[in-house]
Amino acid sequence: MAKAFKTSIAIDGASSAASEALSLKVTGDTESRLIFDAGGKLTWGSGSAAGDVTLYRSAANLLKTDDALQAVAGVINLTTDGAPSAASADGTIAVDTTNNQFYYRSSGAWNEVVSQSTTVADGGTSEAWVRYHINADGNDSTAN
Repeated sequence: MAKAFKTSIAIDGASSAASEALSLKVTGDTESRLIFDAGGKLTWGSGSAAGDVTLYRSAANLLKTDDALQAVAGVINLTTDGAPSAASADGTIAVDTTNNQFYYRSSGAWNEVVSQSTTVADGGTSEAWVRYHINADGNDSTAN
């Protein structure tokens, strides 16, 4: 049965940052479902095999996982008023909410995504639609 603590718990004296500080198992588990190591790394597993998902601090102000992260409600990225200028890790995505532009960071620089396609659903009739044909032979597209 789980116990409640009414004071903080301190775990001191770990031999290294990789030392296991706290682990959790369910009755019948052969492996821990969650391990906190002394360096702050969290490792999750199924309880029947070694942990396979981690989350840890990799640098100042940066959490990292070596695995995939699924965010059901979405992921919020950097938003700016104008082109981004802050130094961020490569792979960062930014949205300029003033000019409605997307940017990504690669090779230490911000790059604007310049080929955007916007479609507005205005409730119009099919007679008002513009259809584009792209020819496989490389000739110009036509609209009709």
